[in-house]
Amino acid sequence: MITFEFKDYRNHETPVLYTLRTVEFIRKLVRHIPPHYFNVIRHYGLLASRMKAAYRKLTDQLLPPSAEVKSAVDWRERQTAYRGKDPLLCGICGKMLAFVSAHLPNPLSLIKARFQTAPP
Repeated sequence: MITFEFKDYRNHETPVLYTLRTVEFIRKLVRHIPPHYFNVIRHYGLLASRMKAAYRKLTDQLLPPSAEVKSAVDWRERQTAYRGKDPLLCGICGKMLAFVSAHLPNPLSLIKARFQTAPP
């Protein structure tokens, strides 16, 4: 038999002595072990939830305001800047091209199937 003391939060944190069989104690104890790779402490120090609000005012005073972030350039604008011409304009008639579909000649699933069926 194992006897231990714990705080009973239902009865205003009064200490309670509890006696269990050894097997039952181990069963109840093992329930509190987190699974493998389970992250129990997510943030600590300045990144802890209770500390963020306290240090936010201080860091806002000490650090200069951040520069404005430019929006990301899309594919069409990047290609126009690189090549010097709009990739969606037809070189013959000058009309705007529209994306219809993409063709993948060798999907990954077919390549994997070929490697698995290949002789050693």
